[in-house]
Parts: sequence; C-alpha cells; structure tokens
Amino acid sequence: MAKQYRLGDLVSFEQGVNSARAKKQYGLVDVIYYDQASFEKDYNHEEGFAEEVAKSSFNDYSLNEGDVIISNSLQQATIVGMANAGKVPSINFTKVDFRDATLDKQYFLYLFNNHNSVKRQKEREVQGNIIPKIPIKALNDLIVPVVSMHEQIKIGQIYTDTLKLQTKLNRYSELIEQFTNGVLEKTLQEDKNRE
Repeated sequence: MAKQYRLGDLVSFEQGVNSARAKKQYGLVDVIYYDQASFEKDYNHEEGFAEEVAKSSFNDYSLNEGDVIISNSLQQATIVGMANAGKVPSINFTKVDFRDATLDKQYFLYLFNNHNSVKRQKEREVQGNIIPKIPIKALNDLIVPVVSMHEQIKIGQIYTDTLKLQTKLNRYSELIEQFTNGVLEKTLQEDKNRE
C-alpha cells in the first residue's frame, strides 16, 4: 500500500540562475547554460541514460550527470546526461535535490511526469500567461504516493524503458518517412525523365 507524502518532505527544489544577474549575483562568467535543447537531449536519452552516478560537483550551480531537472515551461522532469554535466541551469529550470534514499530518481520521474494524481495537482498550480510554470512552494506541496523501494525501482525502470522505446520508435518513424519520401520523389523524377 502506498503512503502519501508531501513532495517537499522528500526533496528540495533549487531554482535555476537568472542569466541577466549571473555575473553580478553569483560571480559566474563564461557560463554554458542548460537550455531547452539540453533538456530535450536528456529527455529523449540521446546520450544514453545515467542510472545512478556519484556526484562530482563542478561548482555550486552546475549540474552533474544523474541530477534530476525540471523544465518549468513543460512541467516535465528528466535526468541530466553526460553531455550536459557542468552546465548551469537557467531560470527556466528547477533542480531537484533528494533529501535521502526514500525516493528513487526514476520513480520520481514517473510520478512527476505521468502519475494522474500528480498531473492534476500540477495543472491546478500552473501560473503565468506567457511561460506557464509551477511555483516552488506549489511543487513542495504536491502529494505523491510512495511505495516500497523495491516497487519504486521496478516502476521507475519500466517507465524509463518505455521512454527509451518511444524515442527509438519515433526515430524509426522519422527514418521510414524520409526513406518513403525519397523513394517517391525518385519515382516521380524517373517518370518525368521518361516523358
């Protein structure tokens, strides 16, 4: 049976850096920011998928491979891959720090991205007209079901395996479409040349 927890009791949230104030406020110069393209690359597992990686902090603000990051505009979470380690999250992202071993990272991704109850809670909390986002206070107040660690690992693994498969299927679909279009165009060109 799942116990209900307030998300803020299991994790803490760290807002990304405002690039306009990065140098003045944090002393950051020559920063490579974690942006939407970085998020898409991690979400689609283009560099593989970090299961569990030891932390090796580049600085207080940069991301490590295996960190969990939320896209504020998409209200989706992913795990940072090797290619994006060392980047600093912009203000459009929120880093998730796990307080202890109560919550598995991949299970967190499933809960945050797909669990119906959590999705409904997030929809109620979204604010902003131009770039909708969920305030950190509202993230802390999300109620999530927590099962045994054994079950979390199973659910998290199934979820990430499904995401990987969906990514591969999407890529295959794109390749089939490109191939089909190429064959059809070549056929039309050959017909035109015969006339």
